[in-house]
Amino acid sequence: MSSKIQRTALFLTAASILTLSSVHVHAAEQAPSREELLSMLKQQQRQLDELQAMLKQTQKQAETATAKATEAAAKPAFLDTVQIGGTLEFEATETEDFTDADTSDLSLAKAELTFSAKPHEYVTTNIVALYEDGSNNIALDEATIEIANTEAFPLYTTVGKWAMPFGNYDTAMSTDPLTKNLGETKENAILVGATHNGFSIEAFAFNGDTQKSGEGNNIDQYGLNLAVEGEEDGLLYNMAASYLNNIADSDGVNDALTGATALKDYVGGISLYGSLSLNGVSASVGYVKATDSFQTGELAFNGQGAQPVTWNTEISYTMDILGKETTFAATYQGTDEALALSLPETRLGGAVTVGIYDQTSLTLEYLADEDYSVAEGGTGKDGHTTTAKLAVEF
Repeated sequence: MSSKIQRTALFLTAASILTLSSVHVHAAEQAPSREELLSMLKQQQRQLDELQAMLKQTQKQAETATAKATEAAAKPAFLDTVQIGGTLEFEATETEDFTDADTSDLSLAKAELTFSAKPHEYVTTNIVALYEDGSNNIALDEATIEIANTEAFPLYTTVGKWAMPFGNYDTAMSTDPLTKNLGETKENAILVGATHNGFSIEAFAFNGDTQKSGEGNNIDQYGLNLAVEGEEDGLLYNMAASYLNNIADSDGVNDALTGATALKDYVGGISLYGSLSLNGVSASVGYVKATDSFQTGELAFNGQGAQPVTWNTEISYTMDILGKETTFAATYQGTDEALALSLPETRLGGAVTVGIYDQTSLTLEYLADEDYSVAEGGTGKDGHTTTAKLAVEF
């Protein structure tokens, strides 16, 4: 378009020069009248106006093309938002259980593959496929759609299958805390939340695997989570309190229920969590409890309905040793009325994790467990587990 305008301008300029030359050469022979001169000037003005209009149109088209190019460059392509990651964990274990039986094993403890994408600034998708030792196949562990952009708007929602925000089970140990065995609840659910200045509130609902006896299969299980996190003078803090109206639907309790999944009534659960971190030192506490007792035929303890409780305390310290990030961790944990969940009454343990390469770590862990007494239905004996784990994240 610009070359066309240049040719037009040259043509008009040449025409003007020829016209003026013609007028000058033949002025003596035939001088144009005033009306003819005005007509010639008007014609040239129209030609200049047309040229100016063409220039404006070209400039507008160029600005539009530049704006579109800028917008396209600012908006990432869909494939640029796709992220693939995962974890592989290989373990060597030696165990002495409460029956004094010694065993040792090598296992691929965990293989996890994660896919995430952000097709829109308000939409994030996440899929997690998981294989764990003892299972015979790869299972869909999580799959979620999150509608959120909390930097622009405080409200958000999540739908799909994932672990409900009931309890926090982060740990520097190799083995998950006992609180996770009682509290973790993975379901197909919908969650609505809001966050502002580190404070968040979340409400969720789902149709669990258990239902009240004599009632239909409905979305009648729900929970609430309140949390606050932040930093003050280098001190990181995180605190949360959660409620679940049916703790029987947690993964650990659901697997331990006796009889059918129809319950006389729902048994609620509460969870409390807090952590502090400063200068490489971290400390955390967790507590999960059923708010009432189950029926004896559902979950029993010592001949009566069980009201399970689990708690966890942990402290860790991270430092560099010979250029390798090293974390020392120690934990003291316990349970009450949780024998039916195959949990010990107390647990004491320690672990050392060394980052041997980027995203690659080696963990050595020792756990000493104490079973419930014989009078409570246990063995009254001690057991231990030693684990060496090689983990790679990518």
